[in-house]
Amino acid sequence: MMIDAPVWRNADLIRIIPITRADLNQAISRNDFRPESSPKPGKARWYGWRDVVSVAAAQDLRKLGFGPSFAFGLVQKHLSPFLRSQIATSDDCGGLLWLIRSSAHHLEIDAPCEFRRHTEYEELLIPPNENACIIVNVGRIAARVLNDLQATETGKVIRQEFQQTATVR
Repeated sequence: MMIDAPVWRNADLIRIIPITRADLNQAISRNDFRPESSPKPGKARWYGWRDVVSVAAAQDLRKLGFGPSFAFGLVQKHLSPFLRSQIATSDDCGGLLWLIRSSAHHLEIDAPCEFRRHTEYEELLIPPNENACIIVNVGRIAARVLNDLQATETGKVIRQEFQQTATVR
């Protein structure tokens, strides 16, 4: 992780995504989700923007009815490696779709996946002979959570400045 890159705490993810602290900890301890940086023993865990987008995508899969093990397993197997290897900045997520294809009978963690760039003005064509797929709009997820995190950071700065000016008076 780059030193200059913004990082967020558990509390930030819990508030913005939303995810419970227990679910976040379980995703890391039981469901094999691996954030980009590992904390030193006794130190707080910090998350980079790729981690935040990955956790938010897993939560969106959970809203569709998938269990945490499956949702975070898909993210760890497919989305996290793609973000780390192919996406340099959070701005590069714009228009990014994650297509998760099912096999003939069911969806599994090793399901074939692909990533496509798409604008809202293009038609997303999936041939009729292909099995159903889940389409996760990673671009929208990234924009949503990162805007909310930036608003939170801006709010903190404004509160600090207000407290400093109130103390001076």
